[in-house]
Amino acid sequence: MNAAPHETGSWRRIAGTLTLAVLLTELPWDGWALSLRPDFILVVVLFWVLHQPARVGFGIAFMLGLLADFQDGVVFGQHAIAYALGVYLVLFLRVRLLRFDPLRQAAQMFPILLAVQLAAMLAGWLAVEPPQGLAILLPVPSSVLLWYAIALFRRAWHGKSLRDAE
Repeated sequence: MNAAPHETGSWRRIAGTLTLAVLLTELPWDGWALSLRPDFILVVVLFWVLHQPARVGFGIAFMLGLLADFQDGVVFGQHAIAYALGVYLVLFLRVRLLRFDPLRQAAQMFPILLAVQLAAMLAGWLAVEPPQGLAILLPVPSSVLLWYAIALFRRAWHGKSLRDAE
């Protein structure tokens, strides 16, 4: 009988964090802040794919990728394909990622986030024209830092200190 409120609360947390990610993306970013802005939607989607794979998967990632395409004004499907690739990589490495402390987990997320940005760049290149620069890769380090901050917050929320790592 207690399963229903827990499930509802979990859906509320997922929807709330995804909404927050979309709203953070909508802030008026400009200049270098726009170039260095983490991909909030991607980080939140990958976080929930890692921790709730039965609830958040390819479908939600693809839909939010289409939303990111619409927000950024790029080729429709460019981020959606890249987000689906990121979901696949996280699901493939899920057991490994869950064993790490936040710092090592963020280090393991770096190549995944880089692969997603490279896939988005490649999809845009194939659809429209070659990229003018590698500015699309600038959000990767800030996304890794955001992942680290979220993982630290989650660890502190569950009552584990950094000394409990291993």
